[in-house]
Formats: sequence, structure tokens, C-alpha cells
Amino acid sequence: MLGDGEFDKRIVEGDVEVWVTMMGPYLNMNTAFIDRSNDLVAIIDPFDAFAWCGELERQGLRPTHILYTHTHRDHTAGYSQMVSLIPDLEVWGHEDARVPQLLEFPVFGKVDFNRTWSQPPLLSVEWSVGNIHLTVTHTPGHAPGHVTLHGHEVFHAGDLLFTNGMGRVDLPGSDPSSQVRSIGRGKEILKRLPNDWRMIPGHRYEWIDGSTPDWVSVGDALEHNYALKSV
Repeated sequence: MLGDGEFDKRIVEGDVEVWVTMMGPYLNMNTAFIDRSNDLVAIIDPFDAFAWCGELERQGLRPTHILYTHTHRDHTAGYSQMVSLIPDLEVWGHEDARVPQLLEFPVFGKVDFNRTWSQPPLLSVEWSVGNIHLTVTHTPGHAPGHVTLHGHEVFHAGDLLFTNGMGRVDLPGSDPSSQVRSIGRGKEILKRLPNDWRMIPGHRYEWIDGSTPDWVSVGDALEHNYALKSV
């Protein structure tokens, strides 16, 4: 189990590195994909800009892309610091995650995307930069414009799925019916992935045995996650 700001670093196919860390009081899980040959670093939902930039700088790297699963404040906590430190970042999110009408609610954080995906709910698009290749699927329900991303031996679920559950649907902008459909779509994708890939949740919560693992395998998620088993 990772400590706060501790990184698990692995090299996977295509010489792409996958870094996973847990940060902050809400136990947020962040994933980064690193292509050293092209000096590219794409981070999903970076929680602490200084921690990320410091760790990357020690290895001669810097963030080049931020990929947002959704714009709840706990997932966008590092945004302002990150764009201040790295002004030329590409900041990606789904077009539907632009929610000016919901920014009055404390649960949301403002993110000025300079790049967006725009596919309809439940559809996927391919996103590539250098040797990093990800599939981005629009999975609304927990939040407008929520997406999951998978590739390089991980499925980053954001708050669509936790290790043994799903994201809540009682918040402003949530839609329980959409969440059920999105979980069904997520299950379809997971069933096509190798069972030993990692499913990285948006937060590190309790697993079926009472432990709090940073991730579970795709096979274990399909077998035990109550939300996946209900659709």
C-alpha cells in the first residue's frame, strides 16, 4: 500500500512508464504515463502539483499533459498550481465537464481546458501522444463529462468505479441512470482486457477483505466489485 505521495513505477510495453501514486486526505489515486524518448508526461487528475513536479524533476522530466476524469474539486486540486508551474501544459477533459452552471457548488473546481474530447456518452475515442496510447470512454453519471482511460496495462476508472463499489450519485450534476449505463459500459471494456491489468480507482477505499489496496486486478474487479456484478 502506497504512502501519501509515494510512487509505484513500472515500465510496460513500448517502453512507456506507468507511475501510480496516492495523494491527499481523500486518498486520491493518480496515474501518469511517461514516454522518456519524447519527453512526454501525461498525468491523470494530479492532486499535488509540487509533489508531482518535484518527483519528475529528479528524473529530468516535466509534465506535458493533464488528463481529467471529471472536475470535482478533489480531482482538480492540483490544477492551479500545475498550470502556474508549467504554463504550456495541454489540459484535457471532456467537453461536458465544462460546467459553469455548477461552479456555485463547492464540489466542483474550475478547469480551463485547452483541449477536449466530445464523444457522446458510452463511446470511446483513441488518444495518443508519442508512444502513449490510451482509450478514453465517456462515462457520465457520477459527474458530467466523466471519462475513464485505459491502456498500458491499466484501466484508470476515476470515480466511475472504486475497488469494490462505484462513485456516489447524490451530488449536483449526478445522474443515477447514466451511472448505471456507464458502469455497464465499463464492464464491457473490462471483460475485453487481460485479467492481470490493474484497475486504478479514483480513491483508495475498502476492498472485500477489509484492506485498502491501491488497485485491484481487472479479474478481481469483475469477480467481486458489487457495482460491476449488479449490471
